[in-house]
Amino acid sequence: MGAEESRKNLAEEILKLVRLRLQRKLPVLGAAFSVAGTEWTERASGTDAEMLYWNADEVMGLFKEKRNQLERRYLHLLLHGMYLHRFRRYSCPERIWWLACDLMTEYRIDRMHVPGFDWPIPADRSGCYRKMKETGAVFYEKALTEWLLKQEESGLKELERLFRKDNHEWWREDVVPGQERPGEGKQERAEKTKRMSEAVHRWRTVFEQLEMRQEEHRRQAGGSAGTGAEQIVLQKEQGYDYRQFLKQFAVSQEELSLDMDSFDYIPYDYSRRMYERLVFLEPLEYRERKKLQEFVIAIDTSGSCSGEIVRRFLTETWEIFQEKENFFRDMRIHLIQCDCLIQEHVCVTCEEEWKDYLEHMAVKGHGDTDFTPVFRLVDGMVEKGEVKHLKGLLYFTDGDGIYPEKKPDYDTAFVFLNEELRKGRAPDWALTLTLDIELETGK
Repeated sequence: MGAEESRKNLAEEILKLVRLRLQRKLPVLGAAFSVAGTEWTERASGTDAEMLYWNADEVMGLFKEKRNQLERRYLHLLLHGMYLHRFRRYSCPERIWWLACDLMTEYRIDRMHVPGFDWPIPADRSGCYRKMKETGAVFYEKALTEWLLKQEESGLKELERLFRKDNHEWWREDVVPGQERPGEGKQERAEKTKRMSEAVHRWRTVFEQLEMRQEEHRRQAGGSAGTGAEQIVLQKEQGYDYRQFLKQFAVSQEELSLDMDSFDYIPYDYSRRMYERLVFLEPLEYRERKKLQEFVIAIDTSGSCSGEIVRRFLTETWEIFQEKENFFRDMRIHLIQCDCLIQEHVCVTCEEEWKDYLEHMAVKGHGDTDFTPVFRLVDGMVEKGEVKHLKGLLYFTDGDGIYPEKKPDYDTAFVFLNEELRKGRAPDWALTLTLDIELETGK
């Protein structure tokens, strides 16, 4: 056996070990590990969503230096696949799009709290996230590209140093409808188009089933008695992604939108090349979507919840709400301030009204905490038909107050900014979530 073959065999065994370690740490991602194959390359490691390309020297170097960094690199490539970064494009320079994808991917990994990865988040990355949020950056790809376009060259280089982990040149080898590469036959192009379509379908399936797998894993893990149950609860509260958490309250509704799931690339490509002004199999104009439609956000305005704390919670929430895939056009968000009495009730129906509310918001109350008035108000709105599609109520609080004795007909979640500000314990029938948001004061 030659030296080159021995080197690749060793690197392959290292990757097998890395996969096993990651699967133990993140069992809900089990299906993602089998979507793309593995190939070796002399270029830097990367993925084109069909294959994961690894450089043997890079694999062994990372494993020798710090094996957790190799696990993180592997997870980075998987998230590129699940977010379909190779197949999604916005009208911006290639460099900006690549950096936006890396920023989002590394941010999501830091929010996962994977055992063995850097925790707390290193000061350089944590400081970067904080500064980005202060300047209005929102952590999804399109918003990040718009923010990056406004940055100076020195800032872009620093961001690339912190967040670029893989080679994105693999993304350039795309099939563009209506274009043919020199020397490429029609059959070869059709096969490539089919492979791309199948890769998109596989990654989309893994991503859409992720929430279901999380629930299944929690049920299986919770089946054994003992101290393990407490550990599972802590992992759920501290490591649960807020975006996925809000999706529990989504409802199904048909919406005007291109249904790319029903799009077949092969007839489309054929018709573009062979006919003029004729396109086969246009995507459907309507599709069934699950989004948030009506929602109630209650805010505990007792003395322990200051205006800055409430503002941070609402800002974090709106970063998710403003993404088009999360809310229907006819949204209705009820914002209720309450200490031991209802202090304010506002209904927000658009982005302008939300921004206006945040700009002029004043925390009212500062008395003792009683959660029951909010539930009486919401129950009354449901009975009168003022709220018709309510799936849940989100109550932001420190947890120290009087809770309702009975579970309401709608799901309820009590949300805490971080563990340091949490005082009370929510009832067993309620969902709980800790956002792990730190204030500048350190609280």
